[in-house]
Parts: sequence; C-alpha cells; structure tokens
Amino acid sequence: MNTENWNEICFLLSGNVRIDTSEREFEKDVIQALRVLGWKEFLGDIQIRPSFQIGASNRITPDFVINSPEKKDLFVIEIKQPSIPLNINFQQQLFSYMRQLRLQYGVLIGQAIQIFYDGDLTDHGNPFLLETIEFEKNSAKGLKFVELFSKQTFSYETLNTFTLNSLKKINRKSDQKKLEQKILSTEYQIELLELIKQDFLNNYDAELIDNVLKEISIQIQRKQQLIVEEPTLQNYTLNEGKNKNSKDYTKYIINGSGERLPKSRFVLEFVKAYLQKYPTDFSSLKQVFKDEYQGSIGVINKLDFVEINYANEPKKRHFIKNDEILMSADNIQFVVSTGWDKNNIRNIVKLARENGFIIDEV
Repeated sequence: MNTENWNEICFLLSGNVRIDTSEREFEKDVIQALRVLGWKEFLGDIQIRPSFQIGASNRITPDFVINSPEKKDLFVIEIKQPSIPLNINFQQQLFSYMRQLRLQYGVLIGQAIQIFYDGDLTDHGNPFLLETIEFEKNSAKGLKFVELFSKQTFSYETLNTFTLNSLKKINRKSDQKKLEQKILSTEYQIELLELIKQDFLNNYDAELIDNVLKEISIQIQRKQQLIVEEPTLQNYTLNEGKNKNSKDYTKYIINGSGERLPKSRFVLEFVKAYLQKYPTDFSSLKQVFKDEYQGSIGVINKLDFVEINYANEPKKRHFIKNDEILMSADNIQFVVSTGWDKNNIRNIVKLARENGFIIDEV
C-alpha cells in the first residue's frame, strides 16, 4: 500500500505538474497528496494558511499545519513553486514557522521533499535536515516518507527513531570524511615512513634505513582520483617530515594579468575565464571540469545542489557569494569548489594550459 501511495504522490507532485504551475495551483496538488496520506481538510486535519498571532503585533501564516484528532499541531508544511529549486531562503522560512509554533518536525515541498527536525535529539542551532526525497517511483525514501507521515501510522515515537537513525548515518559520514582526510594528508604519509623505519630497526641500522627512505616516496590517494602529473609527495626524508610548515604557498597568474591568485581563487577565476571564452551548457562544463580533478566534492556543482546537500553545514565548501555564483550557457546557476591543495591543483593548471590559457606559477 505504501508503494502505491508514494507513486500516486509522485504523480500528483511531479509527473502531472506543469512547468509553469504557480504556487497556489501547486497547493491544490499538495492537498490531494495529503489526502493520499489520510489527512482530510473536512475532518480538521489540515489547516490551510492559518494565521497565528506572534507577540503584540506580528502574525505568521504557514502554508499548512497538520493537526491530530485532538486538534494538536503535529507538524508544519511549507510549499514552493516546483519550477524553483529548493534553497536556503525557503528553508529559513520553514525554520521560523517551526520555531514560532514550537514544532519538532517541518516538511518543505517543491522540486523535492525535505524533512527537518528541531528538538533535543540534536544540538544544532537551526533545524536539522534529516532527508531529501526526490520524486522517483518506488523510491525507498519515498516509502519511508509515506510510513512516517501517513495519518494512520503517524507517531512521534516512530519519527524520533527515524531521526536518531538519520543522525547516526550523518555522523558516520562525517567521521568517515574526517578519517579519509587524515589518511590522505601529507602528515600521515610521513608517519608511514616513520612506521617503516621502526619495522626494520631490528634488522638494519637507522642510518641505512634513512638513506633508503630518502630515495623513495609514498602516496595514498582515492581510487577514483585522477592524477594528471607525477605524484606531489616525493623525496620526503624523516627529518623533513618533522617540519610541520610544509604548506605550499604557490600563487597563479592567468594570461599575464599580474594578479597573484591563491589556489581556490585561481580555480574560480579560471572557470569564469573559461566560460567567457567558451560559453557552454552546464552538462558540458561538468565534462570539462571533471569531478575527479578535485576529488570528493567536484570542481563545479549546481547552486541548488550545494544549498540542499550542505544545508546543515555553515561552510558550504564552495564560493557562494552573489558575485561568485556563475551562470552556464543554458541558464543554470552553479558554483566552484573551494577545496584545493598542492595535490589536486595540478589537474586544473594542466587543464587550463590545454585550453589555451597561460598560467604562471609564482
């Protein structure tokens, strides 16, 4: 039954929705979807654009508030025109309703469905994004959404269990990223040299081991990361490894402009220059600026992707100021990653030179 209900919701909120559908027209589709979940306006389950007094002179008007049979507010829903990507401004609007109404759960519906939590299970300052659900038939996430938010099966106990599981997954992903960064770091690779030395000390003298290690290098990299030039970690001696100030301060000049750019800013300015020289649609740009050139984040990403997937992170790991947001030839807003170091920057330098740009390293 959950599968049929979710597929019907996909039809109502995506498959049968016109590109030019207004927010008010989309509201009717959402009401139909809520009926599929068992919530009915005539029973008083759904408050449509209710007005709540806040303080002496202010009022708020969320799109929907869902009630229990006892007329207790359960969760709030904010909807957005489906032709507009969900973004942080829409999320902040939902957050304000959740806080003012003191509701733990809020749902944002537009091009996708987002579930937010604001309660004691997490210590985040803002409501926490638990899940983003695309409108895909037979989706496991969609089936879970039906289970959680159907009137017949709705319970805070089930939602809290879902919340705890989501937080565990998110925290595990965060721990995995931290561990990966440590293993990939120059400092850890230097530690490996020291471990090699300790392993051979029982059979060889220290001076001999040091002399051998001076002639070798160690590099650890992600399996899918593309290295277009020879490895950058080379000829590290144990004495050099003790120096923590080995950061690379190379600056880059594009086409003799004279402006010395640090790594991240260089990538941003190069992408701008490339787009000006070769106006290109976003899909083609992704083929030029391949994700593996950067590593885990990718060189460029759609703005709405970043705002959704990094909603809970204060640092979006991309250039997202108004004057840093770029537009492809097919009118898609996108942003450039800030995650650059001496290992992956070589990929972009090589790419720039291959495309006719003069890059000076100073």
